[in-house]
Amino acid sequence: MSDPIRVLIVDDEPHARTGLVQLVAADPELEVVGECGDGIAAAKAIVEYEPDLVLLDVQMPEMDGFGVIDLVGAGRMPAVVFVTAYDQFAVKAFEVNALDYLLKPFDDRRFRTAMTKAKAAVRSAEAAPLHEKLAGLLQSTGRDRTPLTRIVVKDAGRVYFVKTEEIDWIQAASYYAKLHVGQRTHLIRESMNSFEERLDRTVFFRVSRSAIVNLDRVKEIQPFGGGSHLVILHDGTKVRLSRRRREKLEAVLEQSI
Repeated sequence: MSDPIRVLIVDDEPHARTGLVQLVAADPELEVVGECGDGIAAAKAIVEYEPDLVLLDVQMPEMDGFGVIDLVGAGRMPAVVFVTAYDQFAVKAFEVNALDYLLKPFDDRRFRTAMTKAKAAVRSAEAAPLHEKLAGLLQSTGRDRTPLTRIVVKDAGRVYFVKTEEIDWIQAASYYAKLHVGQRTHLIRESMNSFEERLDRTVFFRVSRSAIVNLDRVKEIQPFGGGSHLVILHDGTKVRLSRRRREKLEAVLEQSI
């Protein structure tokens, strides 16, 4: 028998969480790894526990379910089944993006049907379609238009937030992105394309396929030969500016390099 699917339950109503825990516990193929009552705790738990599946409440105060996805990043999310009271806008968004949801109040049969689909999705190990669906959900709800202001990171067993304004630059590292924050670095399993789309483009600029810099950290730009340049940060870090990106940077800076 394969290992049970690890489930994180997120709902701001204690009674609803208890009910979901009982339903999950009744299925021998599922295992509850944590419970959260708010969006901030949920984002941290997703990064810390790396569950296979999240049962995610949509309507929560301060940060709703869509905000959790936005904060964690669609590319870092596990499989998701949304739990929602009737919300015509949310339900339409789920249906448009082919994402499963449980509409409160739901019965045991509907829960089992949703879990059957979720288990199949988890075991297929095809993350890309799910991530594309979640990215589409953020787009359809307008969340993709809000620049990222903080990122959840896990370092030495701790999970915390890094403000994007504190990031000096971001470096591609195979399937990961390496955040350079002062003297510290953080590896995050998220693509450079995703970061480029989610960060404030008036502050962060992609100087090459493998690097994004915080323009507030740039000290100078020097010719490097062959039409390319070096971007030099205040801490002395040198990052190559590709020739094809130079004109775009000139447009952002509104001056020639």
